[in-house]
Amino acid sequence: MKCAPKSISPAFETIKADDGVLQHISYHQARFDKTRQECYGSVDKISLSSVLMPPKGLTCRVRVEYTDAILHVAYIPYLPRPINSFCIVESHIEYAYKWSDRTQINALLVDGYDDIIIVKNGFLRDTSIANIALLIDGRWMTPKEPLLKGVTRQRLVDSGFLQVANLTSESLQKMEKFAIINALIGFKIIENVYITRK
Repeated sequence: MKCAPKSISPAFETIKADDGVLQHISYHQARFDKTRQECYGSVDKISLSSVLMPPKGLTCRVRVEYTDAILHVAYIPYLPRPINSFCIVESHIEYAYKWSDRTQINALLVDGYDDIIIVKNGFLRDTSIANIALLIDGRWMTPKEPLLKGVTRQRLVDSGFLQVANLTSESLQKMEKFAIINALIGFKIIENVYITRK
């Protein structure tokens, strides 16, 4: 997929660092390279592991904002928040690249819920911050066409742990467990999950 020409928001990459060590950096590097080439026409290589220096002694969220060049880097202590309740929302939103401008996604959020589950063209996609997975018939399944192909999702698909499938709202009724997936959370099964429709 090629990036549509427009006055584009900067993109960003979110990388987990534990005690100064960047986690799964090869997957982040691949998405960083792909976005820079497809959206900003950059072919020169910038090695993230060479330019990022996360602090030791804590777990942090490394946020890299960039266009053809790196614009800003922040090292933010990571404090996970509880997420248990989700509201299903329908949208035709496009978010194939990890843009810094999240206005469209934020506009979908629903008061009173920890997060949302976005449904597009009848199929489950993502939450506002994570890919999703459903345990159905003993197998972990993730949407075949998420809004954003997250690096942790891709790593788990590559390993064979996750299988891709066309999942609908009806799939939620068949699931045995529900999980969210991103670079910071990893693969997190949500206990006592509550999902309803707006």
